[in-house]
Amino acid sequence: MRRVLGFMTGTSLDGVDLAVLETDGEAKIAFGPWDEQPMPPDTRNLLEVTIKAALGWKRGAPEPEIFADARRAIVDCHLQAAAKFLAEHDMTFGDLDLMGVHGQTVLHERPKDGVAGRTVQLFDAQAFADATGVPVVSDFRQADIQAGGEAAPLMPVYHRALVQNAGLDLPVIVVNLGGVANITAIEADRLTAFDTGPANGLMDQWMRRHDRGDFDHEGRIAASGRADEAALTAYMAHSYFQAAAPKSLDRYDFNLQAIEGLGFEDGMATLSAFTLQSLLAGIRLTGVTPKTVILAGGGRHNAHLVAQLREAVAPARVILAEDLGWRGGALEAEGFAYMAVRSLKGLPISFPGTTGVKAPLTGGELVRPCGAMETA
Repeated sequence: MRRVLGFMTGTSLDGVDLAVLETDGEAKIAFGPWDEQPMPPDTRNLLEVTIKAALGWKRGAPEPEIFADARRAIVDCHLQAAAKFLAEHDMTFGDLDLMGVHGQTVLHERPKDGVAGRTVQLFDAQAFADATGVPVVSDFRQADIQAGGEAAPLMPVYHRALVQNAGLDLPVIVVNLGGVANITAIEADRLTAFDTGPANGLMDQWMRRHDRGDFDHEGRIAASGRADEAALTAYMAHSYFQAAAPKSLDRYDFNLQAIEGLGFEDGMATLSAFTLQSLLAGIRLTGVTPKTVILAGGGRHNAHLVAQLREAVAPARVILAEDLGWRGGALEAEGFAYMAVRSLKGLPISFPGTTGVKAPLTGGELVRPCGAMETA
C-alpha cells in the first residue's frame, strides 16, 4: 500500500482537485482527505490564452512559446493548492510516498482517418518533484496515443475497482459529468468506455458569456427555458455521434454557434438537452442495459439534468457517487493517484474497450526529485 496524493485539473478550468488515496493499485483502496481548490483567476486567464494557441498549433511546428509560461503557472498553482491542502489536514509532503498529476489538457485530437491523435497535458513534473521532495507520476496519456489509442478516457480502470469493491450487481454504468461527459460500462467480462459529448463545458461558457457566473446552479436556468429543437438537431447531427466506440473528445470539438440567436434561458435549456441526449445516445451505444447508473463530476449537482436522466433510464436506478460512500468531486484526482501506483507496477491503465489500443497498456512517466525522468 502506498499513500498517494492525486491531482486533477479539468477542461472547465475551475480549479484543482486533490485527493489522498492509500492503495496497492489493484483491489485495496482506502480514502484519505480530499478538497477542491479554486484556480487563481490569473492562471485561468493564462490557460484560456494557451488553449487558443494550442488549437492553432500545426503538427510539426515548434510548440507555442506560451506553453512554457503555462507550465510554470500550473506548477505554482499545484504547489499552492497542495501546501494549503496538506496543512489543513495536518500532513506534509513527507507523509506521501508518491503523487499522481494529470496536468492541464490544452489540446486533444483523437485518431482519425489513419492520422494519429495528439494530446497535450501541460505540467513540469521535475520542477514539482524537486519542489516537494516527492516522486511524481504524470503524462499518463502519451503511451496510449503513441500506441494508436484515443488516450481517453482513463478513469475506467478506477471505476471498475470501485464498483467491484462496492459489490454492485452488474452491469453498472459510471458517468462522469465534467467539461466533457464520459461513461464507463462495467460488465462481468468487459469494460467499455468513451466520451459521450459535452457536459458542463458549453453550459459554463454560455454562463460566462452572459456574465451570469461560472455555472448554472442546480440547472435552474436551464429548467426555466425551452430547448430549441432545430439547434438540438444540429448538435446531434455532428459526425462524432455516428463514430464507433471507443472514441474521445476535446472540450472544444463543440461550440456555441448553434444557439447564438437564442435567449439566455433557452440557450441554456438547449445545451442541457444536448448533454442529456448525447449521454443517452452513448448509453445506447454501449449495448448495455444497466442496473445502476452512478453519477460523478460537477454535473451531478445539476438537479434538473439528474431528474431528466432518472426519468429517461428507468427502471435502472440513478444514484450519486456519494450514495455509495464515494466522493463525487474527488473521483478523478483519486483515479490518477490509483493509476500512479499501477504505473509504478507496470499494470495497465488503458484497454481495447476504453481507448482502442490493441492490448492492455500501462502508461505514465515517473520523475524522482533531483533525478532523471524514467518511464514507469
